[in-house]
Amino acid sequence: MSLHPFEGMPAVESPGTDITVDLSLRGTVQTLAVSKDGRQLIKPSPLRLTDPVSEETGADEAISIIAVGRTDRRIRREFSTITGKRRDHTYRATESVFSCDLSNGQRLEFHVRVSADGVAFRLRFPDTSVLLTFQEEASIRFPRRTIAWLSPYAAGHETSIHGTTVFDADGTFSMPGLFKIYDDQWVLLTEADVDGSFMPSQLGADPQDDRIHFQHPELPVRTTSGFEIPWRVIVLGALETVVESDLVPALVEDPQIADTDWIEPGRVAWSWWSEWDSTADPERQKDYVDYASDRGWEYVLVDEGWEPEWIPELVEYAAERDVGVFLWTHWTDLYDPEERERKLSRWSRWGVDGIKVDVMDENEQGRMQFYDQLLEVTAEYELLVNFHSSLLPTGMKTRWPHVLTYEAVKGAEHYDWATLMPTHNTVLPYMRNVVGPMDYTPVTFSAENRHTTVGHELALSVVYESGLQHFADSIDEYAARPHAEWFLERVPAVWDETRFIDGQPGSGATLARRSGTEWFVGSITAGGEQTVDVPLSFLSDSRTGTILRDDDTGEELRRESLTVDPTDELSISVQSNGGFCLYFPA
Repeated sequence: MSLHPFEGMPAVESPGTDITVDLSLRGTVQTLAVSKDGRQLIKPSPLRLTDPVSEETGADEAISIIAVGRTDRRIRREFSTITGKRRDHTYRATESVFSCDLSNGQRLEFHVRVSADGVAFRLRFPDTSVLLTFQEEASIRFPRRTIAWLSPYAAGHETSIHGTTVFDADGTFSMPGLFKIYDDQWVLLTEADVDGSFMPSQLGADPQDDRIHFQHPELPVRTTSGFEIPWRVIVLGALETVVESDLVPALVEDPQIADTDWIEPGRVAWSWWSEWDSTADPERQKDYVDYASDRGWEYVLVDEGWEPEWIPELVEYAAERDVGVFLWTHWTDLYDPEERERKLSRWSRWGVDGIKVDVMDENEQGRMQFYDQLLEVTAEYELLVNFHSSLLPTGMKTRWPHVLTYEAVKGAEHYDWATLMPTHNTVLPYMRNVVGPMDYTPVTFSAENRHTTVGHELALSVVYESGLQHFADSIDEYAARPHAEWFLERVPAVWDETRFIDGQPGSGATLARRSGTEWFVGSITAGGEQTVDVPLSFLSDSRTGTILRDDDTGEELRRESLTVDPTDELSISVQSNGGFCLYFPA
């Protein structure tokens, strides 16, 4: 670590020096620009702090900044996560902290980290201990022809993704946002380390403007000394870099659970999607337990409608068959601290493994503090957690690894009201699922409104990552499709490695994931018939494997064996809106 008097504004470079951040921290408007391999991807982008509207002038007053010192260090952090694209992670970054004096008398620390897959920056106010009154403005300026994929903002983040250009984008959008700058360079904007000390942000855009804004609700934030704004995150590079990035969890430190042996991800049988009234029927829930046990799935989820009179018996029945039980609950049922303690202790005594906390649907600071409080108590009772209608993942699973998944996506439950376009499905691996686990609840063969083939639906079990992978269709539907049933018995919910193979947002995505020494490949497409090439260089040796793909109708699966070498490349014909799976056992 080095501390030196501030002399000019030297750039901050990644350890490999391929990514460079240029800063100007002087005056009322500060700027940040990012280059990769000498080519500027983020134009000088304005960062400002303003005091609230003055009663005298009726306008916001800009706060002037002057940088007076700089501290540099290299970060090399190795950590493990229980779920995600991989379990073992190495984070290497250069961090610079600029000490600044503000015109309103406060002090500011501007933190910048640069790694091989992106940039993160945050503001820290070491002396702030009162109601926060300033407004922070952070914008990212893109080259003029940048293409954007954005999802209109909703509190539960369950909206469709639309392609546009930065200059045509208008409105408020959920994070993350995906941007194609050049043919081989992409940017994903998101945030990390959001907790009850602040609130989640959104992305804002104005037509005929080259900027995308980080913005948060104009609500007061109550702070403590040493207050920090969450990390603003810019993942950048090739599509492979974006899809495989683990920058978001790497920015969150201080795990709060020492003993994690009780935390077990898994596959979940779930009856609500296909038989919504079955959640009130204990005998039908036992059918789902039996099916999960026969398949080797780890859990069943008993959704809204269960009664406390029969849950203990069901939990015991499931335990005898080595199946755990999750219970649905509305977040308001756990809001009051005394009620929260009473219910969680009771469910823990019953032997329940985890809870699905639903209808969170808010992103202000008070709701974030509820997340913090609930996660602390559920950790004490060793209850796993699945958040629905929730905030976007921001790396919380690093601090609280018993959070196994979040919804925060327009997923398969929306088939009950409308449809999901195949293009939407093919964008999610490049956006929503990049930043954390995603409870899309996939593999819905019986959806009346679907436009996808059965091969597409089955491949979602690999393409989408979630620490709790809820297979949403009925056990009868799966039993009627023996090839799908065979594959779903084998595909896990935990991965040791993830490789992006090929694809483009809106047209297709092919990913390979490793569990132990087994490899699984999932590929989905949108649009007309196409050929997907799968180089097999991820294999370490020759293998005999299995391919599952659509028959000529797109409503049934074919299962075939194949023997391959790591030097081979498969060329697979795929039907319109289709997909396929590959499985290579050890």
